[in-house]
Amino acid sequence: MKSATTFHTSAGRLSLAALLLLIGYGCLMLFPWAWWALLVSGALAWLVAFNSSGRVAFGRPRRLWLVPLGVLLYFGVSILVGIGARTVGLKWTENPAAAAAWWPLIAQLPLMLMGEELLGIGVLEGARAQGCPWWVSTLLSGLVFGLMHFFDYWDGSLGSTLLHVLLLQGVARLILNRIYIAGGQSIWRSWLTHLLIDLVALAI
Repeated sequence: MKSATTFHTSAGRLSLAALLLLIGYGCLMLFPWAWWALLVSGALAWLVAFNSSGRVAFGRPRRLWLVPLGVLLYFGVSILVGIGARTVGLKWTENPAAAAAWWPLIAQLPLMLMGEELLGIGVLEGARAQGCPWWVSTLLSGLVFGLMHFFDYWDGSLGSTLLHVLLLQGVARLILNRIYIAGGQSIWRSWLTHLLIDLVALAI
């Protein structure tokens, strides 16, 4: 992690970026037509928080072999977590997107997931810019990312739903963060991994 570029920001800019992300997330949750809200708010938040220093994350991605590795790692973890959940009698809610019409979902998914990447990586880089070590920054990113899926996977139990989103979506974020930073900061690499994970999950 020592070779990773630290983005330039300030507490004030990060606070404004967080507000923009909350507005985008709120629109996404409240209005079914606002599937693009997190992408728009995420892009604005990224510009506000990091300005030109954030360009490094959008450079040409290297080490693309990490993408299939990340996909396999995620599904390996999810299988183990799923077995554990069933063993203790937990009945988790399935991905709500699985019931949606395929064509609009496939068209929208790449843009929606870029919005999620801007949020997840934004939290990671924002924490790093404020002096947090890598492990704290990535755990914070995983926590925020997991909790943002809470209402999507609500199963009627606070504890069960928290376990679900933290052990699956939260851990997925940790994997995506590692894919992002390994071999150079590339949001394209984590986005592609995220996209393949969701496509495979929807297919099965």
